[in-house]
Amino acid sequence: MTRPNAAAVARTAVAVAAALTVLATVLAVGYRRDPAGLGLAALVLLFLSVPLVGAAVVRGEPGNPVGWTLLACGVSVPLAAGAFVYSHARYTPLAGWLDGWPWTPALTLVPVLGLLLFPDGRLPSRRWRPVLWLALAVLAAQLVNELFAPHLLDHPQRANPTALPGPAGAVADALGASIALVPPLATLNAWAVQRRPRTPALRLLTPAAWLIAASWWACGVAVVATGDSNNALGAELSGLLVLAITAWLAIRRYGLYDVRKVVNRALVYTGLSLAVLAVYLAVAAGARALGAPVLSGPVAAVATLLAALPLREALQRLANRISYGDRDDPYAALVRLGHRLEDAAAADEVLPGVARTVREALRLPYVAIDLGPARVDSGTPTVCDEYPLTFAGETIGVLRAGRREPDQPFTPAEARLLAGLAGQVAAAGHAVSLTRDLRRSRERLVSATEEERRRIRRDLHDGLGPGLAGVVLGLRRARRDIATDPAAVADRLDALTEQVQLAVGDVRRLVYGLRPPALDELGLVGALREQGLGLGDFDVSGPPDALALPAAVEVAAYRIALEAMTNVARHAGAGRASVRITLDGALTVEVADEGVGLPDGYRAGVGIASMRERAAELGGDCTVAAAGPHGTVVRACLPLEPS
Repeated sequence: MTRPNAAAVARTAVAVAAALTVLATVLAVGYRRDPAGLGLAALVLLFLSVPLVGAAVVRGEPGNPVGWTLLACGVSVPLAAGAFVYSHARYTPLAGWLDGWPWTPALTLVPVLGLLLFPDGRLPSRRWRPVLWLALAVLAAQLVNELFAPHLLDHPQRANPTALPGPAGAVADALGASIALVPPLATLNAWAVQRRPRTPALRLLTPAAWLIAASWWACGVAVVATGDSNNALGAELSGLLVLAITAWLAIRRYGLYDVRKVVNRALVYTGLSLAVLAVYLAVAAGARALGAPVLSGPVAAVATLLAALPLREALQRLANRISYGDRDDPYAALVRLGHRLEDAAAADEVLPGVARTVREALRLPYVAIDLGPARVDSGTPTVCDEYPLTFAGETIGVLRAGRREPDQPFTPAEARLLAGLAGQVAAAGHAVSLTRDLRRSRERLVSATEEERRRIRRDLHDGLGPGLAGVVLGLRRARRDIATDPAAVADRLDALTEQVQLAVGDVRRLVYGLRPPALDELGLVGALREQGLGLGDFDVSGPPDALALPAAVEVAAYRIALEAMTNVARHAGAGRASVRITLDGALTVEVADEGVGLPDGYRAGVGIASMRERAAELGGDCTVAAAGPHGTVVRACLPLEPS
């Protein structure tokens, strides 16, 4: 059986057990009869805990027979108990019949078979196979006895409606003696639990297994001493109740199985069962107080039915919130995330708030957001599943979500929700990164401007200034000596000419640092075409006429295109690439190649970050994307006027 089908069957079994629990409790209260002498609270706890544990096992391991064993027991116990109460108060053939064979799966199945296979559904070793065969034989013998013997189990004076005639019925009646094998089998199976590897969960369950074996021996003593099998029922149910509670503690404390969905359903069905029972008892008591005892039962039933429908929806929402947080309500998770983003007063508060919101919304032990140099976390680190943070086709980081249990991955529904939230986190992370980049860019711009001014001042003051001052002094001396020593003056003028040429070179160097001269000589398209001849095979195209561009836009376009062309030559492995310059309200520079393309999960390097910063400084944008079926395209759009 597939996991979804098994989970559906388990949920149905828990619902049936809850309904039978309500019915059995109503009968016990109405007829003032306790079938086991344990008290009403203990019975309700037993009726609901056993199917809950069974559903947990089925949910975690659908192929494990222990889960199905506990489910069968959990459904049979309230069925048999309710039939017991009703048949002893108002006997009917059906009630007496149901007060028979359901006791075998209710009481005998767990000590004879369940303990032997607990917890993984396998025998301790091959040597235990004879014990398994004997257990199956005892269970079969008990069922045959209760179904086909001439008389009913708890009503020996009544005829069994499904009895076999003649010798076959006598054989079925004789098989009832197989009950004597249950205490030895329970003891042997408790020893099997003792011999399992000593995990924390089994150390907790071992005493409960021995208690079940002891309860069956106590039952045998009680039956021999009193001759009434009903006196043994309380001890048997007590052992089963202790096993269910300790098994549930082991599941919850040590993560024996994945129980979140079962807990969710159990909260709903338990709360609904108690609410329905309370409504029934209140209405029935009110009807009796008004002097209408005959109508009290039907009126209570109708009122209970009307109250159950809205109660279930309210309980379902409450259980979902307790078990999963906002997992079952993605809209609520997104709204909570949106409110957190709205409340963030500064960029530095966004990512910590997002991590905390995701952790609280999904009841996770740990959430971390890693954006390279920026990393924040919330909670206690544990085993994590990772979800990439992708924005505009680029992986900008990773979202790490801690598992509730280290060996239990997220369910498909939780994984889908986390992947969806990762998209929203990526957008928030990208905005934070842009804000930080803009802040750093402004800081670097101010710093670079001051550094450039300092460099130009130093070059002018320490280089060009003294050189030109020396030329002036040399010219004065030459003018003074031109009449007396013309030959010396000619040599001095030659030296001054070389000095002026050096100064011109310094001026050109300063000018090129401020603006490439090729832009003034050839224009943007011509300058890029000249650079392409040295870098490789680049097809540079643009408007045929010279472009009248703002100086800052022209320099930024040149630098961005040159950086992209350099990246193509170094990394793309492309035989040919194209550079297109278009002018349509804004200047667009596009560099495309047919090379190897972007690697999976690539992250922007220094060169790409520099291109984006140059475009952002002018209010534009620069994108790097894959060009299908292969290759890369860099596209920068620069506004011609400040925004």
